[in-house]
Amino acid sequence: MKITKVTKVYRPMRKFGNLIKDLFMPKQSDHFWIRVKEIAKTKKEKEEQIFAIIEVLNNRINVDEIQK
Repeated sequence: MKITKVTKVYRPMRKFGNLIKDLFMPKQSDHFWIRVKEIAKTKKEKEEQIFAIIEVLNNRINVDEIQK
């Protein structure tokens, strides 16, 4: 494949388009977003945030048990 300046610009914009699509059309997407605080005042608060994130992920992610 010939690499040109157009493809170098096109591919990052394609990824950005996928992110926008995930945000604005969540029913059609296989991905989801979580908003997380960056700063915790104490170590206990940080651990609580981590456990809350893990709980959200466990509730949201479905596993297909179909194995061949």
